[in-house]
Amino acid sequence: MNFIDHSTDFGTREPAAIGAGSIRCFRPKLLTGIIDAIWDLDIPDSETAKAFTIKWAPGTSLLLMAQYRAPALVRQGGRILPYKCATQIQSSSLTLQPTGALGFVIVCLRPDAANRVVSAPLGQFANANIHLGNIFSRGDVSACDELLAGARNSSERIATVEAFLIRRARPERDSLASHAASCLRRNPTLPMKQVASMLNVSTRQLSRSFNATFGMPPKQFARLARIEKIVAERRKGLSWAEIACACDLADQSHLAREFRGIIGEGPTEFFAHEIREGTGRMTEANFVVQRSV
Repeated sequence: MNFIDHSTDFGTREPAAIGAGSIRCFRPKLLTGIIDAIWDLDIPDSETAKAFTIKWAPGTSLLLMAQYRAPALVRQGGRILPYKCATQIQSSSLTLQPTGALGFVIVCLRPDAANRVVSAPLGQFANANIHLGNIFSRGDVSACDELLAGARNSSERIATVEAFLIRRARPERDSLASHAASCLRRNPTLPMKQVASMLNVSTRQLSRSFNATFGMPPKQFARLARIEKIVAERRKGLSWAEIACACDLADQSHLAREFRGIIGEGPTEFFAHEIREGTGRMTEANFVVQRSV
């Protein structure tokens, strides 16, 4: 599989070939501040696709997922999710299992900006399986589906998704909770007292505002942000001891307990059978590509 990172500043990077298919990451400039990334999982060969499993870790982003080829099985725990849905993974990883040729576009909305695209409070998406047609106009979703299915390449698909999001983007809303979320995403180890002090509010005010906006206390949000950091640090090649230190965890066993407490499995199990070749630039991906077993 190839990995191509379409950076907003540097264009397309040459991939390392390790099979038929690619994973591409886009960050359109017009969506800066609204999305973390748009991923295109593009494996047109059926047998190649079925050899892979993609496991997405819990995190802070709101995911909007749509498929444009044979529907892959999307599982979280014992549930099967719709083939196009919105969810924020807060516990137990989400698994994408191709049943044939894979075509998957996943938009990662920043939690502090998701309300610029979706109207429902972020808390309603916690471990949810809300069909995109229940969030946006079903007619608009169907039209977008047709354009995705007819797109000739990844760039055309992402242009379709970008236009869809831009049409729905509302002006930025300045809020206490959004500022706090940004702080915790940058540094999930910050004590809540320090975050409150930085924003000139009490910890009670911070907690109340955060719960109302995100449907969870700031400490839980920080734990999800730390899971994202653990996955990112692991991709840098750090040892578990080094990652524990970087994430302000006492030791490896503490890291394993924290990881298992949110994801339901230890870090070793989560990263088992991970394909490393050709995915070296996926440093910001909150998922792993695994060889199916």
